[in-house]
Amino acid sequence: MKQTFTVIFILCIVHLCAGQATLMKVKNKTYKTTEGGNIKGQVGYLEVPENRQNPRSRKIQVKYIWLKSLAENPTAPVVYLEGGGGTSTWQAEDPQELTYWLELLKVSDLIFVDRRGTKDNKLEYRWKGNFPENFFVSEQAANLHYQNMAAAALKTFEERGVDVKGHTIESHAQDVHELMGALGIDRYAIFGFSFGSHIGMAAMQLFPDEIVRAIFAGADAPNQSFNYPRYLDRHIEKIAQLVAADTSLSQQIPDFTALLEKVMKKIATEPVTVTLRNPMTLRKMPVKIGAFGLALILRLDIDDYNDIPVIPRLLYTLDQGNTDILAWFVQKRLKYSLGVPGNGINQQLASGVDPARWATIEQQAAESLFGHAVNFPFSAVKDHWIDQSMSFDPSIPVETDIPTLFITGTLDCRTAVAQVDETMKGFQHAVHVKVENAGHEQAYWDREVNDEIIPAFLRGEKIKKTEVYYADLKFIPVTGAETGHPSLK
Repeated sequence: MKQTFTVIFILCIVHLCAGQATLMKVKNKTYKTTEGGNIKGQVGYLEVPENRQNPRSRKIQVKYIWLKSLAENPTAPVVYLEGGGGTSTWQAEDPQELTYWLELLKVSDLIFVDRRGTKDNKLEYRWKGNFPENFFVSEQAANLHYQNMAAAALKTFEERGVDVKGHTIESHAQDVHELMGALGIDRYAIFGFSFGSHIGMAAMQLFPDEIVRAIFAGADAPNQSFNYPRYLDRHIEKIAQLVAADTSLSQQIPDFTALLEKVMKKIATEPVTVTLRNPMTLRKMPVKIGAFGLALILRLDIDDYNDIPVIPRLLYTLDQGNTDILAWFVQKRLKYSLGVPGNGINQQLASGVDPARWATIEQQAAESLFGHAVNFPFSAVKDHWIDQSMSFDPSIPVETDIPTLFITGTLDCRTAVAQVDETMKGFQHAVHVKVENAGHEQAYWDREVNDEIIPAFLRGEKIKKTEVYYADLKFIPVTGAETGHPSLK
């Protein structure tokens, strides 16, 4: 389906029939690849109400970049929805990143859509009090501090005229729907990564007649907003097996799980102190770290292919009394104790967790070495945030006949293979590609997945190969001079 990049109306402004959304600052632009190639495109903003249910809601802007396919007869355009912070349009503006998307562009147009609320300072609350001394020491202290921050944040957002109720997966899906209508696109494919898949599945339920295909990498369904601790526990077992298979490493760490338990127990009773830089004041300060702090950084980084290799050294050196690597990881995560992202917190809590799932999570958390760290900070504030509802119940599993490609790394414990298998039960036409040794962040960047499997799926071809190998995982030795990870520099 060919689309034109003609600017709609003079002054580059289009009012949708519904009267709620407006295209703004639209202009044609050429984007560069690292090889000197040119990709024709269009950049603009969709202006929408922050809360469509509130007639006095402030207007916010959602940036998009629409890239023209290199194919003569492209398939339906692909709408990419980012995970994490939700900003994706930078990938078109970065030549190296854009180069990764060339094989997809040989099949379809590609539309990057930033998530509503990204780069909006009004949606960021910063803690103004003293640094919470025991935040990284105990789960209870972290929960209490985050609850206090959440209360202060809600008050601040209200004073700023921010309506956080507008930041839900339904609102995000509606943005995509209205953007496609404004661009004159009636049929499109969804490509969601991590929380982007959470939004993509909401779009499939709300606008099924518009979506021809869906691709989900690191899939996170609406009814899986809160994760099972057992996935992290099983991941530790998997890492332990990999360590045991490393003939050199296993001599110094004969039992990885036992080492983890030993270190967690040690710093639970005797927290360590490291010197870090306060990201707000830029001043150095002492930070105490106990078992909860270690659990938190592990759950955030232990399913990243780039971080896994240094985890055994982290635990080994910590057991020896060296906190250098630990300090690097905690420095990266200090923001958890000093701020509340209004859009990020609300979108997760709006999806919520049904009582049966939460009961299972609580049972598993009580038995897990990590407690509720796997769901922090959402577990801390789920009963201390505003009540809200959506037009559909996110706790009900998705059922659809839309052809869907799932991509999962076998070293992903955030959106584990078992979780995706659970989600797929409601998908009548789905295929699951598992990428061996890939973590949460790596699965869809595997060259075979990116260059062959995804384009083939978009062309409507049958996917025959469902197991792909990412790369060998090489652990960093636990002793000696090493520079193979940023924490060692």
